[in-house]
Amino acid sequence: MTRVLNLLISVAAGLAATISVLAIMQARQDTSLLKYVVLSIVSICFFYVFWMYRRQIFQSVLEKSYIMVGIALLSVYTLISLIDWPLFINRPWYETAIVDLISLATIFCFFSYLAFLLLRGGYEWKRTDVSKWQILWYMLPMIFVWMFYLLAFFPGNMSPDSLNHWRQVENMEFNNWHPFAYTIVILVLTQLWDSPAVIVLFQILLMSFVYAYGIYSFRQYGLGKKIAWVAALLWAVLPINGIFSTILWKDVVYSIFIVFLTIFVMKTVLQEGRNLRTWSGIATFTVVLLGIAFFRNNGLPIAVLTAIGMLIVYRQSWKQLLSPLVLVSALYLVVTGPVFTAYNIQSANPNESMSIPTQQIAAVVSQDGELTEEQLAYLDTILPIEDWDAYNPYLTDRIKFHDNFKDDVVVADMGKYLSIWFDIVRQNPAIVIEAYLKQTSLVWQINKPIDGYTNPYTIDVDPNEMGLETNPVSQTLYDVLEYGLEASRYHTEELFWRPAVFSILIILFSLIASRKLGAIAWLPILPVLFNTATIFVGLPAQDYRYQVSNAMVSIFFLLFACLYKKGKEPSDGERTTWT
Repeated sequence: MTRVLNLLISVAAGLAATISVLAIMQARQDTSLLKYVVLSIVSICFFYVFWMYRRQIFQSVLEKSYIMVGIALLSVYTLISLIDWPLFINRPWYETAIVDLISLATIFCFFSYLAFLLLRGGYEWKRTDVSKWQILWYMLPMIFVWMFYLLAFFPGNMSPDSLNHWRQVENMEFNNWHPFAYTIVILVLTQLWDSPAVIVLFQILLMSFVYAYGIYSFRQYGLGKKIAWVAALLWAVLPINGIFSTILWKDVVYSIFIVFLTIFVMKTVLQEGRNLRTWSGIATFTVVLLGIAFFRNNGLPIAVLTAIGMLIVYRQSWKQLLSPLVLVSALYLVVTGPVFTAYNIQSANPNESMSIPTQQIAAVVSQDGELTEEQLAYLDTILPIEDWDAYNPYLTDRIKFHDNFKDDVVVADMGKYLSIWFDIVRQNPAIVIEAYLKQTSLVWQINKPIDGYTNPYTIDVDPNEMGLETNPVSQTLYDVLEYGLEASRYHTEELFWRPAVFSILIILFSLIASRKLGAIAWLPILPVLFNTATIFVGLPAQDYRYQVSNAMVSIFFLLFACLYKKGKEPSDGERTTWT
């Protein structure tokens, strides 16, 4: 009788959760029957298990008040990021209240269940001898799977940004609009094989090595063999990794370095800072910081701020940490200053950092906001007033690459531009806030805005004058992978192709890790946090690549939360050691 009652409760809860969650995300006519069916089955199964373990789940969550508060706040934020705001505004208030409350309860239950699984079990944090050859073994499934992507999209996928790097190498005329470091990688590797495929092979090897090194590092500190292999195989088959390994973007290499830095910080926590007192540890830290600083134009502050965070926490090793911080900063300034000048390498256009202010100004002008005659006259010198109507809330290109946009006026007196922008913001707070939330929606919103877009990846080689084109080794393989990617994008866009999901999971896993390893477990979130902060300041478009590092690194936050420090077990003493 109890099982029947549990099943009935689970069916009711699962159906209510499915209807409510989908109702806050999109209109009924826009939701496929398949999505209703699949989500209903998953929800019913979830609530059946949840109901059986409900007492233990809430005991785990309530054991520490900050865990409960953290999950509650994350649940509210997740609800907000799932809402389709036009539907929210136009729906009757009583219907909104019902579906929002049921959805919030569903999200809270889901996060609580994840917390319960991680809190009740895990691996004791202890030094374990693991052969370094394990790195190679963990690399093999990733290389094997990702090579199929290369064969399908041979010689690699290239967007206009990719072709810009390639053109610089062919013409030997360089600039840093797109990071010069990635252009140098192309220049060096194409001496071995004059094909984009050599860059893809480099990215596959680098990405698989960093992932495998991370898994190996966790094995060194107690992670079980089975879950290590599960992580390696999962990351091998995840479409995000497969397709990004084949795209010639500096964002791929940059994101790999973000992952590497996060792993280094996690390993520092697990080693209690001992690696900072070795030459190999400091050398690794320096190389990773250099990769982040040079492979994206917003990378230096992320490298510097992370190093400062490490310096504050591990003050006893301040001399060792100060060396890479000073070296990376000095080398960056020398290379992008005197060296670029000496070799006539044009620096990035400063106007590129003005994406958010420019979008907010365009929003005010296009919506006939409050503007003085003096402000209108100044803006007209940059772009004729009638052309500001080209504004797109989610893409800066319509303005900054407009034929009539005079970025030299902005660059000539950046102070004046920012002063005018500040006054416009003060005069039109509602418009600029809305414009900012739309422009940065990729970062904070799981549900794609109804009038927005997401550019998750690129396939094929864009048309070009250099003779580069897509030439699949197997057309059948190309068709299968393209169909799989598009199906994944259509059916699971919110789950895999909106980075906010991974950001939320990273915070949740860090919260759980702080319970099992101590407050120091929050330190590894710094690279992700600072990278996201820079994107919030200057996101130019809704391109997944700007935050793909969050997806790439999320598995390591999960593995981090699987470890526990002796003495950090739940107070009831009920802990299962995974095998």
